[in-house]
Parts: sequence; C-alpha cells; structure tokens
Amino acid sequence: MSESRDYHQNKKNANIVCFSGVDWWYHNEGLFCPQVMRRLAKHYEVLFVNSLGMRVPSLRKDRNAARKILRKLRSIGRFLRKEDGLYVLSPLSLPFLGSRVGRWVNVRCVLGQVKLAMMVLGFRGSIFYIECPPALEVVKKLGPEYLIYQRTDLFEAMPGINTAYITSLDDELTRSADLVLYVNRALWKQGIQKNKNSLLIGHGVDFGLFADVENSKYVPGDITEIPRPIIGYFGDISEKTIDMALLEFAAERLPDMSLVFIGSISTDVSRLKRFANVYFLGQKPYDEVPFYGKEFDVAIMPWNKSRWIEFCNPIKIKEYLALGKPVVTTYYPEIEPYSDLVYVADDYDAFVSCIRKAVEERDPTMVQKRRDRVRNETWDSKVEQIKAFIERNLNSKT
Repeated sequence: MSESRDYHQNKKNANIVCFSGVDWWYHNEGLFCPQVMRRLAKHYEVLFVNSLGMRVPSLRKDRNAARKILRKLRSIGRFLRKEDGLYVLSPLSLPFLGSRVGRWVNVRCVLGQVKLAMMVLGFRGSIFYIECPPALEVVKKLGPEYLIYQRTDLFEAMPGINTAYITSLDDELTRSADLVLYVNRALWKQGIQKNKNSLLIGHGVDFGLFADVENSKYVPGDITEIPRPIIGYFGDISEKTIDMALLEFAAERLPDMSLVFIGSISTDVSRLKRFANVYFLGQKPYDEVPFYGKEFDVAIMPWNKSRWIEFCNPIKIKEYLALGKPVVTTYYPEIEPYSDLVYVADDYDAFVSCIRKAVEERDPTMVQKRRDRVRNETWDSKVEQIKAFIERNLNSKT
C-alpha cells in the first residue's frame, strides 16, 4: 500500500494515458474529458490520445465530412506535442471498424504508436482512462494497472456506428473498469448493477469564466448590431441533438426576436437561413463564448426527442445558469433538478410561449438563484472527487 501511495505522491512516476472521444486540437475544450485531463495533469503526467473514432464520416450524408477528414489529417501531422501541461498524441488510426480483420490491423497500428509515445515519455505503470470505447482493444494489449471508463453518453445510440460492436465494448468496459464515471442518473443506475465502482459525478462548469463576464464591458463585434431581444444558443448545431423543425417554427413565430447561434454547423441549416431574424456567427474560442452568452436575453436548448437526448446531461445548462440567464428548453430527464429555475416546454407552441415569458422576466433574484445553484459545481471540485476515488480505490486494490 505504501508503494501505491508513493506512486501518487511523486508526479513524475504517476501516469495517466487517456483515450479521448474528442480531438484536443479541434473540438470544444469545454467538454468533460479535456476539462478533467487538464486538471489531472496538475497531479499526474498525462498522455491525451486524440479520438480513435467510432464512425467514418460519410461524404454523402455529412456536409462537413471532407472538412473533418482534412482536420483529422492535420491533427495526425502533429503526432506528439506538449500542450497545457500535458502531452497530446494524434495517432494514425484506420477507419476499419466494420470488420474483424480491419479492427485487428487498426489495433496494432495504434498500439505501436501509443507504446512509442509512452516509451519516449517514460510512462510506467500507467492508469488508463477510456472515453472512446474502441480504445479498449488497444488498452487490453497494454495491460492496465488501473482502468477508468468515462460513460458520459449513450454511445450505442450515436448515429452511423456499428451498434452491436460498440454495445459489446461498453458492456465489457462497464463490468471490468476499476472506476466508471457517469453524468446521467439513468445510465448510472444501470451501470452500478454491473460494477459497484460507479461514480455519478455530473458535469462541472467553469463558474468564474461564465459568471464574471457580467463585470466586463467587452462585447464581441459581430453581435453588437443584432436587434434585441436575442434568443441565443451556443454549442454544436447538429441534427443528433437539435430539433431543426422546432427552430424553424420558433423563427417564424417570433419575427420580433433574433435567434443567434454560436458554434460549428454539421447539418443543413439552409431552411433556417431563410429567416431574416436568424444569425449564425460560427464557432468561437472557448474563452470568448461567455461574452456572447452575456448578450443573450434568453438562452435555449431546443433538443429533439431521441434516445441520445434521453440519456444526455448537457454541460450547457450549468454554463447558462452560471451566466444567470433565463433558459428555455425542451424536456429531457436531467433537467428535472433545475425545473424551478428554467422554462420547460412540452411542444412547439409551449416552446415559443416560454420564450415570450422568459424575455419578459424582470426578477433580479432569479439571476442570483441560478448562479447559486451551480456555484459549487466547478470542474475543480469534480476532479478532486475523481482524484480521491482513484487514489483510495487504487490503494485498496494494491
């Protein structure tokens, strides 16, 4: 046990190899995995392995497929670099998830690159952290001392994947991991039946980053001339999560309001662009997003009805609340703890009606109540819980 304790007290000998589901260079750095790894890197040496992928972009179905492929190639070109106190590896991975032979080839291709990076960095006795289920086949070859599984979404409900394959990996990870992290209560309730080392951690929030913009006079130039009231959304604009028909309905019914979207677009928005009161301002650096959110009169979450949404728990709700903004959302189970602070709509007409009510809200105490609800839900506090669980559990295992 003393050896394990010494292992964690000496950062040079404490290693985490994280197989992320996102790309450090190109995806939103506000997501769970980058937020957690950036903070764990203060206590451990971290190798962040960019996503191996769970599906192949379709040139026919995905309007951004070519851009995603080019982006991936650029990421691979960086290979191994140090960034923000941790090491980032972009391995060449082959999109052969559809066949056993293809997966066998890909596992060995990635395995060689990860082994090389670990050797160069002097990683020994590593803790392995998996967000992307296909990484399990690589990790098993590396013989993990300790395995963490980040189960923050219903991965098997992701469009365009090999559902049977991903489901089998998820089940094996859930049962075999030394720690499984959850942000969704329903998934946690299912998972804890398979593995008692299941932690319902929830998402964190960069509270200061979002709450403190209230004291700044800075306003991004591309939102200054947009007519008020501004009904805003920040995040990826994708049919996987957003009800596009609902947005069209809202744009048509609310001609006196501006609908403003901040984020990357991965679906067809041509029908929305027909409306003069709809504005797409594109993806912004993470540190700038709160300044856009500050200009929202109402923040929205126009989710569709799908299994993906049923088992989600968006980080966005805590960021909106940290801003103190009135929030209008369609129903999803994880909104229930905040139902006294937000406007929840059951259908299209109710969504528009809620926006009108939210725009008229004039109660300053609600701003403070929203902020107070998430004030202690910081990423720092979440990582302290994770770190304590790892060290306690690893000591016990040793």
